[in-house]
Amino acid sequence: MKIETTASGKVFFSGEYMALEGGRAIILSSPQKARVSISECNESNNILFSSMNNHAYPFKIDEDMKLIWLEDDPKHLGNILKESIDQFDKSFSSKSISIDTSEFFYQHRKIGIGSSSAVSVAITKAFNQLFDLRLTPKEIINHSRAIHNRAQDSIGSGFDIITSFVDGRALSCRILDNGTYDYEQIDLPDSIKIFVVINDEYVQTSEMIDRYKAAKNQYTDYFSQNAPQMLSELEHLYDSIIKKDNKSILRYLYRYNELLIDMDNKFNIGVFKNHHELIKLARDGDVFYKPSGSGGGDIGLLISDDKKKLDRICEKLNLRDVTFFEI
Repeated sequence: MKIETTASGKVFFSGEYMALEGGRAIILSSPQKARVSISECNESNNILFSSMNNHAYPFKIDEDMKLIWLEDDPKHLGNILKESIDQFDKSFSSKSISIDTSEFFYQHRKIGIGSSSAVSVAITKAFNQLFDLRLTPKEIINHSRAIHNRAQDSIGSGFDIITSFVDGRALSCRILDNGTYDYEQIDLPDSIKIFVVINDEYVQTSEMIDRYKAAKNQYTDYFSQNAPQMLSELEHLYDSIIKKDNKSILRYLYRYNELLIDMDNKFNIGVFKNHHELIKLARDGDVFYKPSGSGGGDIGLLISDDKKKLDRICEKLNLRDVTFFEI
């Protein structure tokens, strides 16, 4: 018996902070995948193999369905596995579980494209097979969200989980008024080329969101005026994508980004911190650039429907030894 599952990473195309306000976010699946495999082993206990340090961690599940590490604690990936076992409340033994997130690392540093979400989804899919649970897609998403939220000790939009589960280039996602979510696959025009640029800085998403929430509560009048405009631009952007209107896509993406800049200047979140050099490089080459996700560093996006202009920017990135990939 061998079970093998995968789940992709994610990149925010638009809607980052407004996703928390019911705004329509556009999320892209990344080519990087988390891989989980479960097989039989000759030990009475279980073993977790982690790609993060190429180490084996023996463990057992006690009578209360709690995971007990028998030697070292693998921390991050081990915590996701622990929450997964808690979520399904089922025991097993003599199993070898491998979690491979090597594609989410660059020069020994994790890239901020949703590795934890991908692992949560891949483990849920693997346990679905192991225990023959026959979960629906919605149940897989909901279980994965619960596991991820507890493992990360935070509550986000959940769109990274949805994107990791759904196999498609782009998704439109919204949080509805009752707290549930809505999503659909959408087709970005093939002529819209997107490159993910890996920045040198790493930020903690939860810290950025905490700053956003604190500033939102402090500047209520500003937010009540700015947020509706941002939400409106996101709806226009979505409509432009559905119509496959390149000019409108880039125009509304630019307008949304300008409002995000204004909000960041007011809230002092740091969304564009450590991106200024790349913004200038892109602007000089007549290519649009924006931070992705919570911002502050980590990754940004080069977006254009002019491949020659993008190629020239990519040549300059290569000369600067900056890593990037197409998505």
